[in-house]
Amino acid sequence: MGRVVAIAGGDLQSSFSINRYAVALTKKEQANVLFIGTASKDNVLYIKNIKETFRNFRCEVKDLSLTRREYTEQELDALLNWADLIYIGGGDTVYMMNCWKKCGLDIKLKNIYRNDSAVLMGISAGAICWFHCGLSDSEEAEKPEGVAYGWANGMLNLYPAAFCPHYDEKDRDIFDTMLATKGLSGLALERDTAFVEDGGEYFFIKSCESVKGYYMVYENNTLKKTELEMQLIE
Repeated sequence: MGRVVAIAGGDLQSSFSINRYAVALTKKEQANVLFIGTASKDNVLYIKNIKETFRNFRCEVKDLSLTRREYTEQELDALLNWADLIYIGGGDTVYMMNCWKKCGLDIKLKNIYRNDSAVLMGISAGAICWFHCGLSDSEEAEKPEGVAYGWANGMLNLYPAAFCPHYDEKDRDIFDTMLATKGLSGLALERDTAFVEDGGEYFFIKSCESVKGYYMVYENNTLKKTELEMQLIE
């Protein structure tokens, strides 16, 4: 049982209070934060903005940039062991997972969760990755021709459900009907909301009053859709 904060979407300003909440989960006065921006191909501006944001919380911040340099296994382990909080950035979910599997980072992150040695968090692609699969616009997602969204498969599967970030965006409601193709339950969250696990306790938080999230399951060829209770984090 570990600690996970999976943010469905938003920007660093709108999700500021959720990021601060995740830092507080480390229970460290000055937490070490490791940013993994594989999904954005380690975009330099993204890394810069993340570092500025988390330094506002009195954190020391480093980045793990798999697409920009090669790491030995010892270097990877040293960075991961250093971190009190690991933040996974948004971008191309399938590309990210393929990169991780080449260097074994997927297995290392699972072990961190099992050992509860760091808070694991992320946004968009960095939220999908903790689940069984998720709705993605990645070019490599499993989708019919001409359809914008499909399944990002091969995720870390810490939670045996499908995950849909950015549920308030246009055409994301295709997630509702696509759940039937997998026979899975699913979470669909709007921007500025997050799924949280803290030591085996599961709940939902949000940084904006108006946003919502839903739990969905197909039973007897019928979609059951339940609005989630969410705690407002200010």
